[in-house]
Amino acid sequence: MKIESSLKLFNARFSIVVLLLCLFSSHAYLQNHKVPYDQTIEYDLKIGERLYYGLISDNPELPSCISCHAKFTGDSINWNPSAMEIVQVSDSLTVKQFKAVVNSPEDGFLAKVHKGYNLSDEHLTQLKLYLSNLGKEGVGEKSATKPRLGLFLLWGFLMFLALVDLLFTKKVRYKVIHLLVIIVGLSVHLKMAYEESADLGRSEGYMPDQPIKFSHQVHAGDNKIDCKYCHFNVEQGKSAGIPGPDLCMNCHMIVREGSRSGKSEIAKLVKNFEEGKDIAWVRVHNLPDHVFFSHAQHVNAGQLDCAQCHGKVEEMHILKQENDLSMGWCLDCHKSTNVNFTGNSYYSIYEKYHSELSMGVRDSIKAVDIGANDCMKCHY
Repeated sequence: MKIESSLKLFNARFSIVVLLLCLFSSHAYLQNHKVPYDQTIEYDLKIGERLYYGLISDNPELPSCISCHAKFTGDSINWNPSAMEIVQVSDSLTVKQFKAVVNSPEDGFLAKVHKGYNLSDEHLTQLKLYLSNLGKEGVGEKSATKPRLGLFLLWGFLMFLALVDLLFTKKVRYKVIHLLVIIVGLSVHLKMAYEESADLGRSEGYMPDQPIKFSHQVHAGDNKIDCKYCHFNVEQGKSAGIPGPDLCMNCHMIVREGSRSGKSEIAKLVKNFEEGKDIAWVRVHNLPDHVFFSHAQHVNAGQLDCAQCHGKVEEMHILKQENDLSMGWCLDCHKSTNVNFTGNSYYSIYEKYHSELSMGVRDSIKAVDIGANDCMKCHY
């Protein structure tokens, strides 16, 4: 029995030694045959990302990719293609073609903005790999800032502390401090609640991204194009009309390169035109469904200038909603705006007012005088 036990113990120890030797040998083999980190895809992706962000560069004096081709849009227009637009282009190019676009583009506009770039073949490959990976993973979501929510929560927390201390802990000696914090906090909360409630359904300052970077400043401002040329339905219809690719191509059959965006944005327009697709413009000015508003009534009959409602559009690169378009705003405008009765056949039926104007009984007629603020004018 003792001999048998000894043999079992020996076999167990021998097996453990053999196992340890195998593990050691496997580890040594893997160490000797392990791919160096600088030869892995992860390394190339990391270098490509750093190149895009400008953390490493073949020429530090030149702007980084991210400074022109941002992942997210800001408050001002960025005429350069976004990161995801660059991804779409780079995926269709070979490394050789990608090199030609980055280092030595033939396009006049690109040749100017890419002057001086001379990335190595290795860096170009790594950058292209990062862009390809970005196309698969996406840019994620832009972090949102909520300063008003933070202020609301902060005062709520301070009121809670004041109330707890007033009733239980009693660390602060003077009760007037508790009352002051509670009164100010309630005032802030009520004010914010009123403002948020009043702003429901209103979008003053709304400035969405558009599928094509269209600048009203360039078209209506620099080139003096009349609003009615593009918004052709403004004098006859409820809506002003949104131009389609065929109308845009009246000019862009010839003009194929922008002074700020090069060919990239106009190429989108041309693509829609050639494919017979409408441009999916994002509507900026929206009224609730229960409100009737006619551009023909205001622009044709009322002879109002577009800027009275839309602001100085000719100075906007990105179109934004200038006014809140609330009912109060409309009613105030009707009370203060003079109607152009002189030489306007639309108002010829108002004989009494014409007579009073000619006799000097009235010096002006307001929109409210001819029923502009009657409920049924807008809500019927």
